[in-house]
Amino acid sequence: MNYLVIDLEMCRVPKLYRSKYKYANETIQIGAVLLDDEFKRIATLCQYMHPEYGVIDHFIEKMTGIHNRNIKNAPGIKEALEHLIDWIGAREYQVYAWSESDRNQILHEIKAKNIESKKLETFMEEERWIDYQAVFKKRFQLNRLYSLEEALCNSDIEPEGKFHDGLDDAINTGYLIEKLEKCPDFQLLSYAMPETEEHLSCTIGDLFANLQLQVG
Repeated sequence: MNYLVIDLEMCRVPKLYRSKYKYANETIQIGAVLLDDEFKRIATLCQYMHPEYGVIDHFIEKMTGIHNRNIKNAPGIKEALEHLIDWIGAREYQVYAWSESDRNQILHEIKAKNIESKKLETFMEEERWIDYQAVFKKRFQLNRLYSLEEALCNSDIEPEGKFHDGLDDAINTGYLIEKLEKCPDFQLLSYAMPETEEHLSCTIGDLFANLQLQVG
């Protein structure tokens, strides 16, 4: 069994397009890390996607480091995801993501863009996906969900790269999964961050979660 860790970055969709595209954000980058059966990294993939409706504004550009030049000639989400699936090859695999927002986002875009693909149907099967943010919360009996940044800090993992870069976030999530899956007795560090409901998520999907509402 192999393990695919993914992270999406998104841009916002202006309200004037909501009659055609009923969601608040659109994918512009997917970072992917392939782990072997021992949770060791064996390959990485970074893909940009050209949004049909979304706009990279100053906020998204500053947060993600993604510019319009990165997506200008990039493929659409269907082509990019099918390329990802071909990249995985014939391996048996499970998909890990930090929060359920990434899977939900892909499902939203498949629906909104009327995408039909047998490859994507298989890839998106619910039982294939694991929300590791929820796994982390349950394992350590936390009273709220932790952002990726908090989880790494409290697991004594020095992050690589920058947060809100799809590939860097996927790599760091992979490090966290490897450590926790190979160390079942690991406990969070004693200087863990306070258990407060006020916290910042480390994924754009979570930042936009309250905006992912369909227009009636």
